[in-house]
Amino acid sequence: MYNLFLILHIIICFLLVVSILFFQTSKGSALSMFGGGGDSLFSSPGGTTFIKKFTMWLALAFALNSIILTVLSPTRYKSVLYEAPPTVPANTKQ
Repeated sequence: MYNLFLILHIIICFLLVVSILFFQTSKGSALSMFGGGGDSLFSSPGGTTFIKKFTMWLALAFALNSIILTVLSPTRYKSVLYEAPPTVPANTKQ
């Protein structure tokens, strides 16, 4: 179950990067490196609204999935203090 949410988390992260970086509507959009013409598609009011909503829902899914991964974490109840044996100070001669 944890692996399923981890894979979903990686997919959401990738889609967030794509939606934020590639679909921005500024003049220096990354879509121009694929031959241009992307501004006409995403500069329309409908396209911009869709991208904003898509990014918002991806961000919400990212936050919820992060909480789920924290709850399902296999090392949730482990502490670093229990793993390392206590060290005994070495005798120092003065």
